[in-house]
Amino acid sequence: MSYKFTRYGDFLKIMVEQDAPFKDLEDAAREIVNLKDLRRISLDLKNCYYIQSKALAALIAMKKNSVKIGAEFIISNVCDNVYQVMEMANLTSYFTIEEDFSSYTPDELMEKFFQPDYADRVSDFIAGSYSDEFRAKLLEILEMPEPELKFYAILTMGKAHDYSAEERIKQELDSDIPLIVKASVLVLGWFGDSGSKQKIYQVLETGNEEVAEAAAASISLLSDESDAERLGRLLSSHSKVIRIAAIQAMTLINDDNCFGLLKEALDNEQDDDVKAVLIRAVSSFNKSGVSDILIKGLDSKSIKIREASAGGLAKIRAKDKLEDIISRITDTDAWVGYFAVKACGDICSASEADRLMNSYDKVEENVKLAIVEALGKIPGDFSDFYMSILDNGNEDIRKEVLSSLLHDNRENAKEAALNLFANDSSWIVRYKALEILEQLRPEGFRAMLTSRLAVDDSKYVKDKIQAVLEEI
Repeated sequence: MSYKFTRYGDFLKIMVEQDAPFKDLEDAAREIVNLKDLRRISLDLKNCYYIQSKALAALIAMKKNSVKIGAEFIISNVCDNVYQVMEMANLTSYFTIEEDFSSYTPDELMEKFFQPDYADRVSDFIAGSYSDEFRAKLLEILEMPEPELKFYAILTMGKAHDYSAEERIKQELDSDIPLIVKASVLVLGWFGDSGSKQKIYQVLETGNEEVAEAAAASISLLSDESDAERLGRLLSSHSKVIRIAAIQAMTLINDDNCFGLLKEALDNEQDDDVKAVLIRAVSSFNKSGVSDILIKGLDSKSIKIREASAGGLAKIRAKDKLEDIISRITDTDAWVGYFAVKACGDICSASEADRLMNSYDKVEENVKLAIVEALGKIPGDFSDFYMSILDNGNEDIRKEVLSSLLHDNRENAKEAALNLFANDSSWIVRYKALEILEQLRPEGFRAMLTSRLAVDDSKYVKDKIQAVLEEI
């Protein structure tokens, strides 16, 4: 027999061999109806690297018979070749397709560390199912030369809280491969290994970008009252990477000493990238004076610093600075206005939204777009305003207005989408209008799609129309 039923309580797994005849699959489907007290049935295709299209009928029968006995039917471990066959038959949405790593041997799972699409998920599975056998395999990997395997082996031991591997992992701090050092630094931080802190500082101070962030995270986990001062000295390093890593560590430690040192560094830092990181760091502290620092940043000549400041003001919900923020919407520098509006979207209430709408005709196009986006975040119905600006010459604004209309007033959204789908010169706007109409399904929708398919001049819109027609 080319299939095997294995039952675990109310769960049934059906393992299928590669050369399973169509008739065997039909037999398996028929057997299902005679089973009782099952909650879930999984057809495991781990061993199948291809499947004949006629076998799909047996899979459909399995699902139907599972439903008859009240069990959920899933297909697990579908390889790309089999998935493509299902896709061509339009069955990928019909079946529930999942992964089931429990069907694999430890050696097979370790091989998946080489596959980027699987490595993280496999690592999580092994950590959650940790055993002496898995531990032995991971220790074997640590003696191998492949960096990717060693990286995931170390991370997996860390996720599994395998403290018995701590001494072995420490040895990898001396590796000349940054990827391996990164994993070791992270795991030793998770383990709370304060004895490795000095070595982790040395890793940070190399200025290697690949490992610096991991070192900062672990130092914060291992920190005591002495670390703020030590990290503060690194804020004057010649290395931009080291300064940013030190900022990250101090942000995570988040004590009074770190806050004072970061504020001081803001006055001395000359690099806009680092200064933007400092702005974001300061906004993570619940301290008086933070909103003043962020407001000042909105007036910077650097767009990066303005963006960081606006994000910070939104993050801390700086209601106390709302007047200062709104006053900058009509600034002569349109980018100041743009980022001021960005902050307003997360701070303003419906009663304050009029201030944004009243500024619309006084600002540049980028600020107009920001106003529409901000209103979309504020609770309330601003559909009358949206309808009044639908004739804007900027396609991005028209597109954003459609999204906001759908949120505030579905009837107005339908009216606007019908008009723009039929008449707008921009395929981007027509595409967005079609997405909205797909949700609202107005009367005569199919006929309208068929008619538009014949005349639309955009390949992307035509393809979308065709896809929607196939679904309805």
